[in-house]
Amino acid sequence: MRATIKDIAKRVGVSSSLVSLYLNNRPLAARIAESTKRKIDAAVKELNYAPSATARALRKGKSKTLGLVVADLCSDYSSFFAQTLLDECSRYGYQLLIGITHYDPEEEKRVLANLIARQTDGIFYALRLFPADFLKSLNLQNYPILQLSSAAPEFQSMELAREEALKQCAGKLYEYGCRKVVVAHESWANILEKELEAYGIKIVGGRYATTSDDFPYLNDTPPDAVASDSSIYARLLRARCRELGIPMPYLCYSYSLPSDFIDDPRVIAVTVSDYKTRLSGIVSRMIRMLENPKEPVAHLKEPVRLMSLDELREYRCAQLKDPYYEPFRIRIKYEGN
Repeated sequence: MRATIKDIAKRVGVSSSLVSLYLNNRPLAARIAESTKRKIDAAVKELNYAPSATARALRKGKSKTLGLVVADLCSDYSSFFAQTLLDECSRYGYQLLIGITHYDPEEEKRVLANLIARQTDGIFYALRLFPADFLKSLNLQNYPILQLSSAAPEFQSMELAREEALKQCAGKLYEYGCRKVVVAHESWANILEKELEAYGIKIVGGRYATTSDDFPYLNDTPPDAVASDSSIYARLLRARCRELGIPMPYLCYSYSLPSDFIDDPRVIAVTVSDYKTRLSGIVSRMIRMLENPKEPVAHLKEPVRLMSLDELREYRCAQLKDPYYEPFRIRIKYEGN
């Protein structure tokens, strides 16, 4: 078992409060006899005592831990995000506690409540926040939560500014003669719907698809193009088209990491956010929130660019030369991607 101040006091034959005074270098420790100090030092060494960083931090009103709420850690993006976020938090002296929801709304509530109970100093929230009544029950009005994929007005957020890139994407779809388009995710549908309508392009196959392994719109008359905020969805779509022996529709999708690359001539355009810059910005924003708790709530947006397949190929090569993305370079080298 881990040694405590009480164990040291018992070994030396003094009170726990006196040992605490000495080990925490309190002003009154100057009155402690030198012989007693030496005995305490010896007991600390013999018992291999180490002070609790958590206890010290809590006495100062800080736990030096941050929380992350995510759906899973199975994809390349989510696992690399957790790893790099942990590393970046460590640079600021913070540990990271990760709560996984498995796409279960009830589990998401439990994860959030658990991170609050563990007195994390702040939480990175990569999902959609719950309705106000649930949040109020946790008394989170002044809690440092940084939203990464939503913008509930009462909490800080750092979303991606997709609007301009998707407006350009709509123009590209029109240039390629696309008149029937499937928009595969709600985050894009909310923006693209109006932009496509301006070009006379119709959204088909439902407003957006909700699963990544079912493509019912391919069974009838396939659309001219598919727009998806997911490289995983896009890759599965290409595989399904090959199974059916039909040409893949033109494709627009989003890219962040080297594993997102799809080398296919049917790719019209790709929205790109700079992962490394975003990750660093997320953590520095959280630290600013913790250091300036009275700053007003702000909903910031980070830039997203639209690239052609050739531009994306060059961008990806630059990423793979950066040691930051070393895990992908090694894997791609041996997998031949």
